[in-house]
Amino acid sequence: MIKETLYYKNNYLDEFETVVENCIEENGKIKVILKETAFYPEGGGQPADTGFIDDIKVIDVQEKENIIYHFVERKIEKGKKVKCKINFEDRFSNMQSHTAEHIVSGIVCRKFNSTNVGFHIGKDFVTIDFNVQITENDLREIEKEANRSIYNNLDIIVNLYTKEEASKLTYRSKKELNEDVRIIEIPGYDICACCGIHVNKTGEIGIIKLLKVEKYKSGVRIYMLAGENALNNYTQMYNQVNSISTLLSLKLNEVYTGVLHQVQEIEKLKKEKSELKNALIENEISNFENQKNIIIEKENMEMNDVKNYCTKLKEKASNISGVVSNGKFILMSDTINLKDVFNELKQNINVKGGGNNLLVQGQLLDDINKFKEIINKF
Repeated sequence: MIKETLYYKNNYLDEFETVVENCIEENGKIKVILKETAFYPEGGGQPADTGFIDDIKVIDVQEKENIIYHFVERKIEKGKKVKCKINFEDRFSNMQSHTAEHIVSGIVCRKFNSTNVGFHIGKDFVTIDFNVQITENDLREIEKEANRSIYNNLDIIVNLYTKEEASKLTYRSKKELNEDVRIIEIPGYDICACCGIHVNKTGEIGIIKLLKVEKYKSGVRIYMLAGENALNNYTQMYNQVNSISTLLSLKLNEVYTGVLHQVQEIEKLKKEKSELKNALIENEISNFENQKNIIIEKENMEMNDVKNYCTKLKEKASNISGVVSNGKFILMSDTINLKDVFNELKQNINVKGGGNNLLVQGQLLDDINKFKEIINKF
């Protein structure tokens, strides 16, 4: 049996007075039962309302066995008459998102003969899961049709049916229902069993933005924003693109090609830099005499360059080649077991790291001369 609550009677009610029927402390949490409530409990993908009971924060609302529990920060006296206030900005945002989900799901399920298999209103975006494949082009068409419902400012119709009455209707439902059925209808778009709360007219959603679609399990996941969340996202993205266009002295519609050109130039410069580094290393190493062990110190080298240098240095060292830069080192050898070398280093000086018989790398936290002295014993 669906419980008649204040949030079903008036989904825009954000302040009300009631009485505390019970206050329970359990597992370090305090939960309050109110005589009646407008706080919506988490369920069906829609987050719980938050707010205040008197001046005490309501941090979560959950329903279990038809009882709504309000999780609060401290105890409230049983039987006390209290004033309650809901964080309506969050509530309204959730209502916009939930109504938008109905519209999008209705379109997808009708167009692609699919089923909505998941829905969640998250902190950053809304996700909707379907058991079909949807392309990026499909997504843009779905988005256009969804926003037409907003332009038409349709009434959201909410009705409660008995199981028998509902059996004569065609509606979406994620599970078989054996009790009274609460059905949300958006004419021409969706008719679905739902326990959530929604806006009264589609125009109140403002805008529906479908961000992306990606493969998820055997179907797809759509990422969506609605209402002010969508507007804020657009503003943020626009500001970023506008800043890039200013930085690169480009028109807004030239930003992508401009950035692509910059990326290609950077890759070209990276390749040239790598070639110059290799040439420099080979030139330096050509001046070395062949020796048993060669350990050199270089300043401010990246580890990839240290490894490259050490690899080329092996040609001049019959036993061990090594490069130390900014306290980090690499040793290489094809003839000496470097595990033995590293164990000797650890026993005598402060080093960290590891490796195998052919290569060890790590951090030198001691005098480099002591480091060289130990290696030169091999």
